[in-house]
Amino acid sequence: MAKILVVEDDVKINKLVCTYLNDSGFNVKGCLRVQEAYESMYDNLFDLVISDIMIPEIAYKKQRTALPE
Repeated sequence: MAKILVVEDDVKINKLVCTYLNDSGFNVKGCLRVQEAYESMYDNLFDLVISDIMIPEIAYKKQRTALPE
């Protein structure tokens, strides 16, 4: 089963996406903050990251380059 990380700072959207993916059979972890997402990525291996690119904490360019290889 694929593991998906959802990074979305809007609580309702985060819950909606996570619920839909969970109901579709995926193992989903939802994060509301970028720091929480980084910590999750270092503790777990995800098959896919779905991220809001307009999170106020950091710009998209930094998000994209900060992901671990």
